[in-house]
Amino acid sequence: MWDSSDVRAGWRHARGMTQSRRERAEALGAALKAARQQAGLSMEEVAEHLELGVEVLARVERGVMVPTIPTLSRLCALMKLDPDSLPDLPELSD
Repeated sequence: MWDSSDVRAGWRHARGMTQSRRERAEALGAALKAARQQAGLSMEEVAEHLELGVEVLARVERGVMVPTIPTLSRLCALMKLDPDSLPDLPELSD
């Protein structure tokens, strides 16, 4: 699982989002990155498994992009991450 200190350390600027949405996207991205690292998976491995570009995954982890619900579900399943353990989610789309 992720550690809240990892979330705070991973916050970065995400252009074009309101402050609260941006902060939530950054917290989600940091939590996903921490979970990926704890699972011992590289960005390339996760991207390949989910059939995403590495840059897309990088943008999610930086909080610049919010994954769709299906992508988030697949990320959680791959990393054996309980979705309820994630920080408050920004607006997600199906």
